[in-house]
Amino acid sequence: MQVQEKNIKGFNLIELLVVIAIISVISAAAYPNFSSWKKAREVRGAAVKIKSLFTNINSQVQRGLYGFVQVEVTATTDGEVVVISKGMKLSNIVKKINDSTDDWNTDQTLRCALVQDWDDEGNKSNKLEVNSLKFDDIAVNFEAESGTVCFSKDGSWYSTAEEFDSSGAFYICEGKEIKCDVKEDGDPNDLNQDNLFALNWSRFGNITLEKWSKSKSEWILQ
Repeated sequence: MQVQEKNIKGFNLIELLVVIAIISVISAAAYPNFSSWKKAREVRGAAVKIKSLFTNINSQVQRGLYGFVQVEVTATTDGEVVVISKGMKLSNIVKKINDSTDDWNTDQTLRCALVQDWDDEGNKSNKLEVNSLKFDDIAVNFEAESGTVCFSKDGSWYSTAEEFDSSGAFYICEGKEIKCDVKEDGDPNDLNQDNLFALNWSRFGNITLEKWSKSKSEWILQ
């Protein structure tokens, strides 16, 4: 009895090349959207983490673990952004307050200087109450400098130094920028700017995060 031959078909070389070409065209068309989505996700993720660091260190002040805290934001010469929270115990502050010769009591800039007698620092202490974050995919609104903001429970020792001023805000954007391009009033110079966030605080440690909407030309609370 004859065995019927099976009709087996497969891809020949030309068909395979056509399939590869089609896949390549589709991938090339989709890549810009994926790349844009990835950048937006990275910037948002960094902004949310930084806000959480601000919120967490302020919660330690409110619960009385620290009497005085600082958040330091540094844009390094290597293109990284480093954010560190620090805490000073109440006993340490009492010594400063009772020392009439200590300029810490009267000089706001000195009070929030980078070098302080911190009890815990996020980049040095293995404690959950303080933290340290490092990013290489975002930028802030200054370069090769630091900004510091300091809080106390009732706002009496609130102070800022370095690149931060008493207005209570700094900006986060894509890392491809040297620094975020914003005006003195806080709005971007380029109103079509995308992936731009503003982290705001009050002297009492109320932290908010906003995102610039290029379609509405305004800041939207996140």
